[in-house]
Amino acid sequence: MQNLINEIRKQIEYVGENGTVTKETIDLLAVKQIESIIFDLTDNLGKRNIQDARTVLNNLILSKEPLQKILITLYNHFKKLYITKLAVVQNRNLAECMNLKPNQLFLVNKYRKQSECFSENELKDILQELINLDSNYKVGLIDLNIGLDSILCRYCS
Repeated sequence: MQNLINEIRKQIEYVGENGTVTKETIDLLAVKQIESIIFDLTDNLGKRNIQDARTVLNNLILSKEPLQKILITLYNHFKKLYITKLAVVQNRNLAECMNLKPNQLFLVNKYRKQSECFSENELKDILQELINLDSNYKVGLIDLNIGLDSILCRYCS
């Protein structure tokens, strides 16, 4: 909660008295959490925009986000997209399937929209690729950075 208060104060101080906080000022000043950055990365993957997807990944790495954390967050995000895809196909309540809390219901539309950019098989394949990458990284067969980049390139083309 303190982080949120600090972010709001930063916006208010930036726009000054009688100023208006806009999406542009929020994008300019707000510190994004890795989960929201993963949404940006996935949006670019869904649009098959490799350049922007790689830029988002590289920015995460440059901001000193641990590669293992990026991998885990990406895996969890694609797992939620896969659950979303299955829930939509089976006409099930998405919020229940994902165990969303009442204050997280805004995520339903975000996940639904992103899942539409991928087929069920693509999502399943991406999840398997991320699992394989984790396993191969742990036994020293592949560099995590190269593996993540490879997966992004494969699914953006």
